[in-house]
Amino acid sequence: MKHVEVSRARAWRAPSARNEQGATLGALAALAFNLCLVVLAAASAAACIVIARDRLYAYEYSEAGARAISRRVERLNSELIQLEFDRQRQWDDLVAMELMARDVDAARGFLLSARGMLPARAANQLSREAPANASDAQVELAALELLTPGTRARYEATVPLLSRRAASGAASARGPAPPSPGDPRDFELIARALIAEPSTGSLQFILTGFSLGLAGDISPRTARGAAALIEASRREDYPAAFGVEIGDLVGASVPIESFRRAALANAQGEAAGAFDNSAAAFRAAVDPEHARRVRTVLDEIGAMTEATSHDTAVALVTHAGEIRDLPKLRLIAQSTGDRAAAAAKRLQRDGRLRGAARGELTLTGDLAASLSVAAGALAGLIFMVLFKTYQAGRRIWLRLRSDDDYGGELVDLSSGWRALKP
Repeated sequence: MKHVEVSRARAWRAPSARNEQGATLGALAALAFNLCLVVLAAASAAACIVIARDRLYAYEYSEAGARAISRRVERLNSELIQLEFDRQRQWDDLVAMELMARDVDAARGFLLSARGMLPARAANQLSREAPANASDAQVELAALELLTPGTRARYEATVPLLSRRAASGAASARGPAPPSPGDPRDFELIARALIAEPSTGSLQFILTGFSLGLAGDISPRTARGAAALIEASRREDYPAAFGVEIGDLVGASVPIESFRRAALANAQGEAAGAFDNSAAAFRAAVDPEHARRVRTVLDEIGAMTEATSHDTAVALVTHAGEIRDLPKLRLIAQSTGDRAAAAAKRLQRDGRLRGAARGELTLTGDLAASLSVAAGALAGLIFMVLFKTYQAGRRIWLRLRSDDDYGGELVDLSSGWRALKP
């Protein structure tokens, strides 16, 4: 008996109403999918605009956030230890080196970072003496016991203990008073140089003018921020990209060409650079909107100075990659105190330090509406993808079943077969 498989060729059939209905549904599904994509993109863009417009994502201080940031900075400081088997000795050496350099803030910062820098056994001992919610004064006293006798004695002789300061009720002044850039003699000297040669660097001149109140009222904190920024700009590790952005913003607040024209309009020669004439020209050249933005930047840096010290604020500024990094660094200073001093001084300028800060998003009605629309569009997209996946899987399964049915159709040709007669 011989068997042959029946040909699977099928006769052409006119499109049925069911096929036409399926094509219509497919077109509607594609339209709905594209519509969800457009709505999702528009709602997401609207949410971003609302966040930027209302400044809803802010780096504001909170107790819980400060503890989390402190732990992150402690872990960053722990990365300075190279030999895992000798962590406690290397930690002791770091404290001793800062004491020899008379850097009180960095020395205390490494001491307060002991929980993240010490080996497990010593860290557990420290945690028993100073639990997670302990004050910095308690952590300092507990960590002192883990230093070698020589380093401990030097620390107690050099660094004012936080516990003694709190007990005496002394003001928490941090280091020497920062230098003030608001010196009329410096302003006059640089003004003469700029009038004679416009290519002279203008950053210090403009910030000195701000500190003297020539661009509007300025707070002591803002003035301290100006002093820290001027000093940071002179350092070798001052970030180039940040420097360009700051230079452009500060330069736009008081265009030097406008200042020179105003100064030369009322006096000539040496008299043009005299303080009274150059100060009046400075006021005339101020751009109010850019000046407001400069004061905001200086206020952020000044807040770092208040939270830590002038030297720490200078070091923190060198970790900024762009202007919008300053609120992160300010929050780190406010949350970690002297821990930030140690980290800012020793860590590489690679963005890890500013990455320790986390902002908080405030939810408003406009933002909630935008996010709700975006969530609805995303849910629609997910439903469409799942539905089309189900349809495709079902079609494949039905096709496989149909193939099995055709494969089983065999014809018996053994009976009634006759040879053709010639």
